[in-house]
Amino acid sequence: MVKRISATHAARNFSDLINRVRYQGTSFDIERGNEVIARIVPVSAHSTLSIAELSVLWAQLPRLDHEDATLFEESLNDIRQSASLPDTLWD
Repeated sequence: MVKRISATHAARNFSDLINRVRYQGTSFDIERGNEVIARIVPVSAHSTLSIAELSVLWAQLPRLDHEDATLFEESLNDIRQSASLPDTLWD
C-alpha cells in the first residue's frame, strides 16, 4: 500500500518515515502542491520478480512490426561493425 504525504511532512518526519519503509515495508508518495514528485519504497519492493510476473510484463511489451525490426537489426549490425573492441578483457 502506498501512502500519500506532503513534502513538508516527509521533511519533518524523515527518520520515522525511513523506519516505516524499512521495518513495515510501507511505501510513500511525496507530494508538493497536490502533485506527486517522489516515491520512497523499500528496496526489496523492486528487486524481486516472479517468473509469472515476468511473463505478464513480457506479454504486455509492444511488438516491433517487420519494418521496425529490420531497421533495428540493421542498426545493430552497423554498431557492431563500427565498434572498436579492446584486444583483451583488461584493456
